[in-house]
Amino acid sequence: MLNEVKIMNERKKMILFSIINSYVNLGEPIGSKSLLNEYSLDISSATIRNEMSTLEKMGLLEKAHTSGGRYPSDKGYRLYVNNLLENSLNIREDEDLERILDKRYGNVSKIVETATLLLAKMTNLTAVSYTIRNNITKVINLEILKIDPNVLLFIVVYDNASIISDRIYMVDEINDDELANISTTLKESIEGESLKDISKIFDRLKKNGFKKYENLLDILEKKINNDSLSDLTKEVIIKGLGNIFNFKEFEDPIKAKEFIKIFDSKERIWELIENSDSDLKITIGDENEINELKDNTIITSHFNYDKDIVGQIGIIGLTRIDYKEVISDIKLISDLLSK
Repeated sequence: MLNEVKIMNERKKMILFSIINSYVNLGEPIGSKSLLNEYSLDISSATIRNEMSTLEKMGLLEKAHTSGGRYPSDKGYRLYVNNLLENSLNIREDEDLERILDKRYGNVSKIVETATLLLAKMTNLTAVSYTIRNNITKVINLEILKIDPNVLLFIVVYDNASIISDRIYMVDEINDDELANISTTLKESIEGESLKDISKIFDRLKKNGFKKYENLLDILEKKINNDSLSDLTKEVIIKGLGNIFNFKEFEDPIKAKEFIKIFDSKERIWELIENSDSDLKITIGDENEINELKDNTIITSHFNYDKDIVGQIGIIGLTRIDYKEVISDIKLISDLLSK
């Protein structure tokens, strides 16, 4: 595709890129006279029409059914984006955002959530992110606290910084001395031990002095070593879904509903954006594998939060977005998350 840009003469590129800029801003196909007036091009309307016709034959423009205007095809956007990446993309810095996303003042979940929200506000698009942490292998901290006579608060911290905090409702009240004894024994027995040994440890405790509290130990074991632990290694965040209504295309409630439905499943979003560790990934229109996204662009950038935590952050929106600004915003945010 880059070769195709190089063999196009400057006039064709100027007309194509002008049509893309106009369509991104207005969402309306543009004709030769409107293009001439809007951009004060130093060529005749007839010449523009001929060049537009040639660009259409090259598959870079499409003709509107309701008028003689043209609008960019997915192939046209791709050529434009590749040219943008090769020639004129500047990654800026922002000290205010750097302060907001300073990793010293928040945990990874909060920082990435804030970054995703900021990206949605900056781009006026739907922003998405996923974070993946190293696999959980052991418990590094465990606490049992009484918050009511029959209610305990159970807190577990794993070695990938994930936390489970849950209430346990007791049928019979447990006195403070007994609870302190159980808590101390569990901390000494479990903290720092491999998760694969947890069941054996609990079995041993039940046989050695804690038979009376077998039901409580069963509950604690399930909470420490349950099937949902794998969910703690990854997190998907979606912000700015309502931004779709900034585009007149979504005045059609059916189209809006179809787009929103994509975000019903975080697993689906995970699948859409996870398969890349590249610095920047851009898929446009028909390049997307699922039918519901054939009118949309997905742009994501990889980040390395620290040695154990990596992820992707970006946007999902219509193909007619301001690619230069959006890519710059995404790279700014991902670079700050990697800093």
